[in-house]
Amino acid sequence: MTPLKNTFLLIFLFQILLSCEPDDICLSSVEDTPRLILGFYDINTGEIKEINNLKIQGLSNEEIYVYQTLDSIGIPLKNSENLTVYTLTKDFNENTPSSGNEDKVYFNYNYNWNYISRACGFITTYDIQDIIIENDSENWILNTEIIDTNIIDEKNIHVKIFH
Repeated sequence: MTPLKNTFLLIFLFQILLSCEPDDICLSSVEDTPRLILGFYDINTGEIKEINNLKIQGLSNEEIYVYQTLDSIGIPLKNSENLTVYTLTKDFNENTPSSGNEDKVYFNYNYNWNYISRACGFITTYDIQDIIIENDSENWILNTEIIDTNIIDEKNIHVKIFH
């Protein structure tokens, strides 16, 4: 390439870079739609307590969201409906699919779409209204407590589940 073509190419690239708006780039520091943070607590002591082999699965969803031992977890809520239903199964054994104690949990909420920018689009925030545990003969979830109704980030536990 000749020096004139190189100069022209550099000026052209420089113009393209200057024409970008700050709105055209979504920074990694911009938070995504927050998940609902559940914490699992001992019903007698009120202390955080692990659940062994917890399986979490959305209603009418073949895919298992998580299967592990843990004391808290973030789960996604639907962002175009006011209800998300999960089955939470403790003491699940993947070699015996019908194992464990399954409780069905209904999360009722309002959702809001918040515009971030042209590049980032929208995120959804939630306002938890109530939580219903479907009653069966062997509920392992004994109670719930909504700590923070406004789901705007994932920094703290939003809901305590007592077992």
